[in-house]
Amino acid sequence: MNAVTIKDLSVSFGDNRVLSIGELNIKAEGITVIMGASGSGKTTLLRSINRLNECFDSCKTSGEITIFDRSIYSYPLEELRCKAGMVFQDPNVLPFSIEKNFTLPLRHGMNVDIKRAREIARKKLTLVGLWDDVKSRLNEPAESLSGGQKQRLCIARALALEPKILLLDEPTSSLDVNAATVVEDYILELSRTITIVMVTHNPTQAQKMGQEFINIDKLSEI
Repeated sequence: MNAVTIKDLSVSFGDNRVLSIGELNIKAEGITVIMGASGSGKTTLLRSINRLNECFDSCKTSGEITIFDRSIYSYPLEELRCKAGMVFQDPNVLPFSIEKNFTLPLRHGMNVDIKRAREIARKKLTLVGLWDDVKSRLNEPAESLSGGQKQRLCIARALALEPKILLLDEPTSSLDVNAATVVEDYILELSRTITIVMVTHNPTQAQKMGQEFINIDKLSEI
């Protein structure tokens, strides 16, 4: 079964077409690693799956993308971005407390009450090995966390929305070796229960993490 099916995808920013793919299927199991040269459209491909490219006024997208046989255009945007959560290269913590970073998306995106949001936060932060580090400092700014802790917070926050697919854009590139190893090991564990699509420039990491591989340089029709 395919998690993602893409047909005749074209993405342009202004007059510059940055991505053109005739057909691509991503399996609904394990980790699919997307590799390619800088500027080849890897991040654009990830953003196409949950329509994040639409945040840019100059972006024009055409083609068909389905998630588990349902068109991404049939979802309300908030629901789609819950189904296909994304974690970015640089941890995008919100300018709030550690707790509010986690509970705010749950309360506003899924109408979860604060008590339940806190229960989910504890569960997901425990899963990523972060709860013991932060349980006594939940009211401190999220910016006070280390790089590895921030990235695990972002992964936990995405998981709280119960995605079917997790899109990871160079999730360890801004981390030191030890922090990167912790995040990699967690992603491998997570891939047993969720479909993961991951962009990386690192061949060693790709071999460690990937079960399926896509070279976007060979795939793109530009």
